[in-house]
Amino acid sequence: MLRKLFRPKANVHWDNIEKDTVDEIIFRTDNVRNRLMLELMARGGMRVSEVQKLTPADILDRKLILNDTKSGKQQELIFISNIENLALWARSQFSGFTI
Repeated sequence: MLRKLFRPKANVHWDNIEKDTVDEIIFRTDNVRNRLMLELMARGGMRVSEVQKLTPADILDRKLILNDTKSGKQQELIFISNIENLALWARSQFSGFTI
């Protein structure tokens, strides 16, 4: 009985994917929306739910404002170096949107 209660936890081994593999997955994605979502998650460290909650009002120049994050903070800022893809996606999704 005690042996079952105090069993040592199994070590979980996470394999990291190389940057080249991540880049290849992103660049082979044809859909602009899916490609942008993958880029934001891989390069910005965003969660899927955070990417899905983005609105055009959250985009400020090269910054994204995340509201109600899982980290407990009310707002977080994410800096993006390539804003062209984000602007392209926003224009295709929301008519009349300009950056």
